[in-house]
Amino acid sequence: MKTVPFQELYNSEFFISEALAKGQNWYTRNNFYSCMGKPKPSHTLLWFKNCRAKITDSNGEVLIAEKNQVAFMSKGIEYTVEFFDTAPNQDDSIVFHFQLKNMDNEEITPTFSPQICIKNVDTTMAYLIESAAEEFNKNIVCIPIITSVIYQMLGLACQRQRKRVISHKFKYIQEGIELMENNSDKTLNEIAQICGVSEGYFRKLFREYSGENPIEFRQKHRIEKAKQLLLLDTHSIGEIAEKLNFSDIYHFSKTFKKITGLSPQNYIKQSTMASICSTFWS
Repeated sequence: MKTVPFQELYNSEFFISEALAKGQNWYTRNNFYSCMGKPKPSHTLLWFKNCRAKITDSNGEVLIAEKNQVAFMSKGIEYTVEFFDTAPNQDDSIVFHFQLKNMDNEEITPTFSPQICIKNVDTTMAYLIESAAEEFNKNIVCIPIITSVIYQMLGLACQRQRKRVISHKFKYIQEGIELMENNSDKTLNEIAQICGVSEGYFRKLFREYSGENPIEFRQKHRIEKAKQLLLLDTHSIGEIAEKLNFSDIYHFSKTFKKITGLSPQNYIKQSTMASICSTFWS
């Protein structure tokens, strides 16, 4: 199984299957769970709705989970959970089980150690989690509802983990990263000055952060946004060039062709033809 940390999953496409969700009462089950000697057959997200817990893995590592937090436990690991502050006639926790794969159909996991992936569940997310558990109690279950909640929980975990990494390792250029990702029209030198570092140091740190040269990063993401706008057919090519902070339509078209291999006009034609063919053969 391939490890893809939460902060890397943020920019990745992944697939969830075999999803289920259900409420759990631990008061009537002696406040204890163990899968020691029985490795988990699926990934687990566990929301401690009305309780706290101590999770101990097979290596003896201990993780303390507080009320309203969500823990992630990877497929294939073994652990025990001791629950506290439980009560009869309530859902002490809500669990989600699922499989996780990447675009190449490889099984993946964000971590092999139990981890608190969401430190505080807000009211909106709590409602979604509870709705998913209620859905699973029906005779006919709408699996996409449960799957969509898992996607949202993992998305939130990825987003928060990514922010923690940026604020720790890349705190000196955090504002610059946000400007780059929000397609600022400021020059690299201006962005570096805002961060209080030299342009060369900003380039070095940004490459560590994204794996790309900052200029290439910005151009690539501008073109990805341009492709979406071209297919929406709500803006002219000139308007898109201006909206995405290209100096002029010529610069936009040249960059677009360099990255995609097609001019903006030919990209629209090719995408339209592919859509027509798909409709014809369906």
